[in-house]
Amino acid sequence: MKAFILKKIAEIIKTKKIIKKAFRVDENLILMQFDEEKFYFDLTKGSGDIYINIDYPLVKKFRAPFDIVLEKKFTKALVLDVESKERILTITAKNQNNFKSETVKIRFEFTGRYTNAIILNEDDEVIEALRHINANLSSRVVKPGIKLEELPPFEIKEKEFEVDDLEKWTKELFDKKYQNRLNQKKETVLNRTDKKIKILQKELQSLQSEDELFNKAKQYKKYADIAMANLYKIKPYEKELKTVDFEGNEIVIPLPFLKNINEIGNYYYKLAKKAKAKAKNIHIQKKHLNDKLEFLKNYKKLVQNAKSLAEFNIYKPVKKDKKDDDNIEKFMFDDYMILVGKNEKGNIKLLKTSNANDYWLHIKNYPGSHVIIKNNKLQIPDKVLAKAAELAVAFSGKNEGEVDYTKRKFVKTKEGANVEYGKYSTIKVKID
Repeated sequence: MKAFILKKIAEIIKTKKIIKKAFRVDENLILMQFDEEKFYFDLTKGSGDIYINIDYPLVKKFRAPFDIVLEKKFTKALVLDVESKERILTITAKNQNNFKSETVKIRFEFTGRYTNAIILNEDDEVIEALRHINANLSSRVVKPGIKLEELPPFEIKEKEFEVDDLEKWTKELFDKKYQNRLNQKKETVLNRTDKKIKILQKELQSLQSEDELFNKAKQYKKYADIAMANLYKIKPYEKELKTVDFEGNEIVIPLPFLKNINEIGNYYYKLAKKAKAKAKNIHIQKKHLNDKLEFLKNYKKLVQNAKSLAEFNIYKPVKKDKKDDDNIEKFMFDDYMILVGKNEKGNIKLLKTSNANDYWLHIKNYPGSHVIIKNNKLQIPDKVLAKAAELAVAFSGKNEGEVDYTKRKFVKTKEGANVEYGKYSTIKVKID
């Protein structure tokens, strides 16, 4: 953050009267609306800045103590003073909560790796901070209840230049910086996805065919029958049995290490049974892996096509708990959890575990992922339904289509992941 730009922004905010909104829209991005103008405070460590009137959607609703205090203390608060010093911007405001007037400050420090947003009372005691700093990290502690020490003055060395249109300049800066961040994040996620795709492809290639497994089952049964007929020929610690089969052809049967060689028949009969069962179910395993592979390829396409960091953050899967099902992917959008089945197993699990008032979505007349929006409210916003419908189309491998949606209680499960449903509506989706 350039100090002279910060000073110009402070001069603009000084002319404002009221803070209409104050909340976090992304991990390191705070929105404060002064009168009709929106200022976005980017508190990324080592790369902080302020952008004016950019278009940035709410990624999710943040509920940390800092966010609760920020909204409570600064929403609809009067602007009393704005001070810019070096790379620090302090906004003093007056709020009216429970018929009690209170003066509070928010201090934006664009100071390299210690970049922070700190909420203070009139006596400069910390109420809350975006980042708490303990004594083991810095001699300047930033924790609730502790009086904030002033930073030692430091010399600003930067070249000043003329900025005719500050709003335009900050928008261009935002576009440039966020495009770079987007590309870096995309690269990380795409590399990770490519690794997963290669592992699945390797697993698929290593799977034996149905015929190979049936032939192996026959071979194991043959080994068992011949070994049992020739038990008297097997000497202790021999590694193979050389004999002839029932047609008079020479055969060599590998001998496993067994405590009782009389179990040689059971050993090979069990292997034959396993190979036969695997042959009968190999198509299920292949389908399961192919579905996972298809899901990852569609997910990769979504990430590649993300045009903004906000959009990318929606597609970035939610961190999973150990108990989470690996066949289901989680996404967050506007504080709503959207669940997507990666394969038939995932689709079946979603249908079984979703609640009556959750919303169910599926692309019309085409195989694809079942999508569930977790819901405990009377109505889901249209933009959430639109995003979930987009995921339903994307994870069906298509760029456009019609998506049916209804409450889960109107969906009747049939065999597998097949369903019948009523009282539904339809959304048309076209992915750019």
